Amino acid sequence: MHGTTAPFSDFADASREVLRFLKQAVPLGAWIVSRIQGNDYVVLAAEDAGFGVRPGDTLPAADTLCMRMIAGAGPNLAPDVQAVPAYREALSRYPTAVGAYVGFPVPRSDGSVFGTLCAIDLCPKDEQLLHHQELIALLARQLATILHFELQREDLWRRAVQGEAQSMTDALTGVLNRRGWDLMCAREEAHCRSLGDPLGVLQIDLDGLKAVNDREGHEAGDQLIRQAAECLQRSLPASATLARTGGDEYSVLLPAHDSLQSTAQCAALRAALAASGIAASLGAAQRKPWRDIAEAWKRADAAMYADKRQRQDVRG
Repeated sequence: MHGTTAPFSDFADASREVLRFLKQAVPLGAWIVSRIQGNDYVVLAAEDAGFGVRPGDTLPAADTLCMRMIAGAGPNLAPDVQAVPAYREALSRYPTAVGAYVGFPVPRSDGSVFGTLCAIDLCPKDEQLLHHQELIALLARQLATILHFELQREDLWRRAVQGEAQSMTDALTGVLNRRGWDLMCAREEAHCRSLGDPLGVLQIDLDGLKAVNDREGHEAGDQLIRQAAECLQRSLPASATLARTGGDEYSVLLPAHDSLQSTAQCAALRAALAASGIAASLGAAQRKPWRDIAEAWKRADAAMYADKRQRQDVRG
């Protein structure tokens, strides 16, 4: 099979090819596939010829022409953005001049907006730009279709891995072990890079496990470890990944959780553990678009140790 007719491997691959095609077919200064993530506009892929737009760039979503297009305040194609009041007002916040704009939403299957297929150019264009509307709309719809099936595939993959091989399961608690955790991190990292999904990481450390082992024996310590795992499983959403990554440590991945949701989930786990009589220290961190999960895990671990020190200081 020729490379030009092979299926796309994922949404990111399709996005790059669509942008390469549009750069030649409709030559504008920058073609972009973006992700609207809460209050952020995240660049997933870009074909840039002078604007300095790069994958991973993040802007306040409210400042973008795309948000005004999604809201219906401006057209999908604006050969001269100065002629569109909503776009003209937005340009006061842009670091560089924009003369022409193209933008189409890339929706999820439920109708909510995942992101956009868009372009900007330094100079206004003539009305010939409008002749490309059907082509660009079709490509945006094709990206939305690929996105739909990729999200379905990722959901099925998570479910399969979480209930998979014994080699990835901690014998004492039944949750994922470190091997399973590493596999899930690698997969979720690829997913985040492809689709720009937010992801939270939590780190939990049981307080006083050694004292329990010394005072009551290792059987009592094992029981505490099991009880903690059961409590965490009950309190986490189905999409979360829970793993025992150390003797008294648990780690959690929270796919599609923004910073506020991750912080709220951390607080919920803290309350659930306390209600079960389990003392623990917790930390939360958010994966940054320009970093990776491993870096977020380190920050969550540091936050957990800061929490432990603070709690020790309070106890005196």
